[in-house]
Amino acid sequence: MADPSILLEQPVAEGGLEATFFFNGRLLEGSDFTREQNARAAADERLGQAMGAGVAFGLTLKEGIATVADGAEGQTGRPIVVEPGLAVNALGQAMRLHERQQIQLTRPPAANDGVLASGCGPFGACSPLGSGTYVAGQGVYILTIAPAQLRSGRAPSNGIGGDGGQCNIDQVVETVQFRLLEVRPQLYGSLAATAADFRNRIAYRCFGEGAKADWVTHLLARGARGSDLLDAMKSFGLAEQEVPLGILAYTGANTIEFIDSWAVRRPLVQPDGGDKLGSLVEPYRLANGMAMLRQFQDHLAAEVGSPVELGGVKARSHFPYLPPAGVLPGFSNDQAAEFFGGMTIRGPVHINGPQVEPLLRESLSAPALRSQDNEVVWIYAVASNRMAGAVAAGDPETADPYLIFARGDLAYRGNARFNLHRWDYANYALT
Repeated sequence: MADPSILLEQPVAEGGLEATFFFNGRLLEGSDFTREQNARAAADERLGQAMGAGVAFGLTLKEGIATVADGAEGQTGRPIVVEPGLAVNALGQAMRLHERQQIQLTRPPAANDGVLASGCGPFGACSPLGSGTYVAGQGVYILTIAPAQLRSGRAPSNGIGGDGGQCNIDQVVETVQFRLLEVRPQLYGSLAATAADFRNRIAYRCFGEGAKADWVTHLLARGARGSDLLDAMKSFGLAEQEVPLGILAYTGANTIEFIDSWAVRRPLVQPDGGDKLGSLVEPYRLANGMAMLRQFQDHLAAEVGSPVELGGVKARSHFPYLPPAGVLPGFSNDQAAEFFGGMTIRGPVHINGPQVEPLLRESLSAPALRSQDNEVVWIYAVASNRMAGAVAAGDPETADPYLIFARGDLAYRGNARFNLHRWDYANYALT
């Protein structure tokens, strides 16, 4: 049996990029150029895989404006607007949307001669995307972006090979497509879709058990951290070629209850490698923490508006899970106390402006806060914001008021620093 080992400085043949070698006098066929294109595309995909999968920038979602055509046969509800942006999928394929698009949530025509195999890379073969649910109705859906190709024009051909009439395509255009995948009810069956806390709970199904405080209790028995609901969706049509952009929840065929981007959206990041101890420092955890913070801020803004009108919105009724730290835009001290009603809070205490960013960055690797627990939550007021004479939101001449909350086991930021503040914005030392 041959020795499978190789020598130092011996090239490894398996898995290398196979490119066409050009020289003067060589006779070339279409397959030679295709091999060259495949090699360049594979090289680009390796760079994409090194960067990690996710959204690089843009691709934000919002509900569109209904058009006259809405309500026509086969169309359901209001469209979704996707802003320009760039994403990279798990295969390393970059997907660029150059202009804002308004998407009708309908299944495309069965026959579309301008579209090539939808799930493929630029030139190589790959498994096609499975069929998705394109007509929305009551339930929960995930909107994704995936690569696609269009063929354009006809190129002159001498007919050699007998198939020139079928293959003389002038251009293959690499572009994108959007899919709407139903989140099967069994993946969230224990949650009440009509409950006030449904949006928060479905988001934390996506953030996964690894974002919760008890994950480290049985650390050595844990596997890789992941996005639990999204991982489960891989068995229901979510393909490696796709990048999730947002969750859409419908209460009826024509009513979007909410659009939640950050529940499923992640920045470019490598997946957790699965090493039990290494999982504590993997970049994935920070990306997930950032998504938790952004999801809370969007959800809070949707619930209370600006100026703030709580209207019965409380952490314990609407936010079973909170990020370890967050911003309360426009909240007064009394509104913060009302929002955290029933929870153990301390403050507000004053902190310096330069402490805000380090606090929020530290929180990205901390676990979520359960609002039903009796843990202490610190409320911080930023001294410079208070001293600026903050008034109602929207006045460009003054600083809008805000407060910051943080779970009690993050490093306390309110230590007495009388030499750094005016007296009215200083703190007494804790006793």
